[in-house]
Amino acid sequence: MDWKNLKRGDLMFFMSYAGSKASDYANVNPMTEEVTHVAIYLGDGQMLHTYSPESGGVRIDTIEGKTWAYRYLYGGSFIR
Repeated sequence: MDWKNLKRGDLMFFMSYAGSKASDYANVNPMTEEVTHVAIYLGDGQMLHTYSPESGGVRIDTIEGKTWAYRYLYGGSFIR
């Protein structure tokens, strides 16, 4: 599922950092990559997640146009 189709409160799963360009992730199969990061989608292209203490710990970041958009594997609701 494209992250743009997520609803507020959905979980987002990301793979490891592999580079800063979209082309660095072009041949990635989301179903075979290891999940290394999880966030909560806040809506409007924003996510809530924890990061290194040096970068502020718990924070809100924009997804669009950032490495997060390239690292995104899949997401959705954990409540069915």
